[in-house]
Amino acid sequence: MAVSTGLVLEGGGLRGVYTAGVLDEFIKNKIQFPSVYAVSAGACCSLSYLAGQYERNKNIFYRYVPDDRYVSFKNLRTTGSLFGFDFIFGELFHTLDPFDYDVFRKSKVNLMVGTTDLITGTESYFSNKDMDDRFLPVQASSSLPFWSPIVWINNHPYMDGGLASPVPYERSMQDGNEKNVVVLTRDLSYRKRFGPDYPRGLIHVHYRGYPNFVRTLERRGDVYNRQMAVIRQQERAGRMVVIRPTSPINLGRCEKDAEKLLKVYHLGRRDAAAKLPAVKKLLMEK
Repeated sequence: MAVSTGLVLEGGGLRGVYTAGVLDEFIKNKIQFPSVYAVSAGACCSLSYLAGQYERNKNIFYRYVPDDRYVSFKNLRTTGSLFGFDFIFGELFHTLDPFDYDVFRKSKVNLMVGTTDLITGTESYFSNKDMDDRFLPVQASSSLPFWSPIVWINNHPYMDGGLASPVPYERSMQDGNEKNVVVLTRDLSYRKRFGPDYPRGLIHVHYRGYPNFVRTLERRGDVYNRQMAVIRQQERAGRMVVIRPTSPINLGRCEKDAEKLLKVYHLGRRDAAAKLPAVKKLLMEK
């Protein structure tokens, strides 16, 4: 019996263009996984992967990310969200670069999108079988604290899945995947500083109604660094194939340079191509 292998996708905002390159290399080479675990930008990119739409993510990053309707401080001022989710999952998905909902819905891949539950402060997962055309779990998973409003699903508050579990390999392992292919959007040397990404005082004031969520924000750097140590250990033990940028990615939060984005996309393609033999070997192990 073949060993079950999961695909795990980190987030990272516009660094997700690297993941887009990796996934297109997988589509080109017909690399499929029975299950995918993704947060934030990784969750966004996973949709076109499940739909089998080769280079759709590339086109979005190159043609539409530079459009202020996709991501901009103007959006933040007018809607309270850096990302224009109404545009992304509305006009973009339905008209400008149509998403293949039919293939996505028929996919046999089990996609699990991680979010952070504001009440418990822990990760909460949604399956692709639970999603309608608005992809609310993906919106929630991509909603950054302070840069986006809370997303409510069934009267429950959720935000960025990368807060509670920056790289959701633990859920994949819990689901029985003994081996995993992990796609990261930071290079090998990167580590977060200990503590929160935002000033503690600001966190406590802005999210004062969600004490467990506050604690999650405060320890995110520690959780991330611990996960990186485990991933490195699993990689050395042969239980993970890790595809990570072979050089640091430097993109602005609202990066508008299409050529710069394209270079990162092609870095993802090259890094994935170099790891294809290892990925195929892992998928064939018994």
